[in-house]
Amino acid sequence: MKGITLKISKPTDKLSIGSSKLFGNPDVWDGFEWPYIEENGEKYDLNFLCQINCEQAAAFDKEGWLPKTGMLSFFYDLDTMPEAPDEKSARVLWYNGDVSALNEMILTDENGHGLAFSEQRIDFDAADADKPSSHLLLGKMTSDAAGNGDGIQDGVPLLRLCSFETEDAHIRFRGNGMLCFSIEKEKLGACDFSEVKAAQK
Repeated sequence: MKGITLKISKPTDKLSIGSSKLFGNPDVWDGFEWPYIEENGEKYDLNFLCQINCEQAAAFDKEGWLPKTGMLSFFYDLDTMPEAPDEKSARVLWYNGDVSALNEMILTDENGHGLAFSEQRIDFDAADADKPSSHLLLGKMTSDAAGNGDGIQDGVPLLRLCSFETEDAHIRFRGNGMLCFSIEKEKLGACDFSEVKAAQK
């Protein structure tokens, strides 16, 4: 499975609705419900991590594993950042519709101040080799990321983000410094993202 390199950069202008991006405010659809985890009767929102415009990525997905249309939105628990593979700490939502119908959900606190980290543009490129320092869609699990009987190696890598910095975010993953979203190959083929796992490696 060939990987797709994610090239992350600071945009010069506000990104348009439906753009692929890291952080910022998510572009959402009618009926969208923010993913959360529940512990001891309390609900905690997951953090919006990134969104992938499937049509933009499709040109580099020569084997056709990803959806060809719509938007994939990735959420993760950046507060506790669990290391072990966990379905609760990560959620991937697929909107299978026209991205021009999406609307930006602006996150603010009780005083009206923005809560989101600065949005970062995502561009795509073909990955000739899966380098440990690369942000990737798909690809193959490296020996470091495959784990040792922890469940991640049983799936295929949907998204791999390495530790990174932006102007207002410093994200450091433990271990070898990467976060891996994993999915069963059959579920990926069926565009079923309901049981994606995430683990730091």
